[in-house]
Amino acid sequence: MQGRKKVVRELIFDPEVEKTAKANRKAVRLAHQAALLTSGTEEILEEEVPSSNTSNDETESMAEVDPPPRRTLGDYGQATGGHNPNLGFQPANPVSFDIKNTVLSALKENQFSGSESECPNIHLARFYEACGNTDPTGVSESNKKLRLFPLSLTSRVKDWIDTLPPNTIASWDELELKFRERYFPIHKFLERRNDITNFEQGDSESLYDAWERFKLCLKKCPNHGLDSNAQMQHFTQGLRAQTRMLLDASAGGSLKNKDESEARELVEAMAQNEYRV
Repeated sequence: MQGRKKVVRELIFDPEVEKTAKANRKAVRLAHQAALLTSGTEEILEEEVPSSNTSNDETESMAEVDPPPRRTLGDYGQATGGHNPNLGFQPANPVSFDIKNTVLSALKENQFSGSESECPNIHLARFYEACGNTDPTGVSESNKKLRLFPLSLTSRVKDWIDTLPPNTIASWDELELKFRERYFPIHKFLERRNDITNFEQGDSESLYDAWERFKLCLKKCPNHGLDSNAQMQHFTQGLRAQTRMLLDASAGGSLKNKDESEARELVEAMAQNEYRV
């Protein structure tokens, strides 16, 4: 039986098959582009996405990313693009309105600098008073205070509010809370409350001066948590013996027989009489 002829084809071995494949793909792409240019056909070629077989060198070449411009150390101290990045305090929803000269003057005259001699609660009370003198149309009470409050600050407190992250404060209640946390922390609250609960009349202090100082202590700590009865008890117990005797005589025997409102009226009347003398 005659055997079949075996046809042996010689295989060409290409040791750089990937390189050859990339060259072939490139040749096909160039031929396609040349054909388009020759025919005059306008076609938007989609950006080629490198295949998984594309080498790192070829990917970087196709991207052609320009390196960032060289910057010296001195450049970092300069503003970029002609803009000043420090815009001061910026609430989440800033509003703009004309401020009356009388309001602006009141805010400037009672600016809070954060010194030990200043009381943040007294400052807030005066700020509320100034805000009551203006009522811009279409502006809520919260947004009005957010707009005006920075004008009532100066020195290091102005620096403090300008460091708050922009667009993070959405209401006046949020800003007031941050202000109190910063300038009326718990240890100051306890000190001011202690001034009320342990009040004492000075050796040479008149009833009028003692009463005015006690009321100022209440203003410096508005959240003291003491009702009217407790307030009068702390005040009268801190008076000198001679002053209490005068109050008892004016009360017709003993101040203890008076309720809170009657005792307060008596103290107010005696203090005013003493002030007029």
